[in-house]
Amino acid sequence: MAAPNTYAVHVSSETHKIEAWCQSDEALARQLQDEEDSRDAAAMREFAGNVSLETSAAAVEYIPANNAAQVAREDNVDPDNMSYEQLQAIGEAVGTQSRGLSDDLINYLVPFRNKCYFFCSKKDTEECVICKSTYKSRQKLIRLPCSHCYHANCITRWLKINKACPVCNEAVFG
Repeated sequence: MAAPNTYAVHVSSETHKIEAWCQSDEALARQLQDEEDSRDAAAMREFAGNVSLETSAAAVEYIPANNAAQVAREDNVDPDNMSYEQLQAIGEAVGTQSRGLSDDLINYLVPFRNKCYFFCSKKDTEECVICKSTYKSRQKLIRLPCSHCYHANCITRWLKINKACPVCNEAVFG
């Protein structure tokens, strides 16, 4: 009978070094992940109202200046006396909300051309209350449901920020 083939595996010292590096990197990654998890858990407890924070290591300490939820609940918030980090915390706690109209709703307002001829019966002082310039002939205007007119560009920019007429404060699509 023939003897089975045997292969000699030669493991170099470089292979052992690479395995040792990988093991130390993995151990460091696990340690950092554990520290991050404990900081996150401490932050969640503190955010929920439990102010006792546990430090995960002597070198890593997380102590926020103010609780974002507490700051957001206060009635007398003064943004002028707050740090950048406190303002960021309020922004994250409160969130963002658009106060204006969407482009789709604004597109329902159809612009028309201002018709003012030489013997125009309109008074010459008629002006856009947003930009304070008088309406000229052939300019694009938009009439809101409340019957107030504005330059098309002016009222489009306004309605992206506010949902109401600048003169009478009536909701455009209410």
